[in-house]
Amino acid sequence: MLAKILGVVLLIWGGVLAFKLIFPVIGGIFGMITVVAIALLAAGALYMGKRWINGESILGRVIGALALIAGAILAFKAALGVVVGIFAALFLMLKIALVLAMLYVGWSWLQRGEFRLLSRRD
Repeated sequence: MLAKILGVVLLIWGGVLAFKLIFPVIGGIFGMITVVAIALLAAGALYMGKRWINGESILGRVIGALALIAGAILAFKAALGVVVGIFAALFLMLKIALVLAMLYVGWSWLQRGEFRLLSRRD
């Protein structure tokens, strides 16, 4: 009986944590879109800067140099965003795995009524 009660508690707690994980997943998707947009902007700035710096006018060369500097800064920001995003995604996957384990163990205890996990024949 205690296993069933604790199974229900684990299921409820896992459901609440699963609901709370919806927003970080959505935030991670928007973060990834933001990093891709910054990377595309950096690529565009580097491309245009290279074209302007190879031009004939002095003003175009100055603007091209500034565009190359801005592109390099944006590329560095995008690279840092990718690194931070990878670690955040790994941490989020760990949280999701723990919530799924809580739900599995809670369901198993609720079904069996004892402190054992479900076997294949169940």
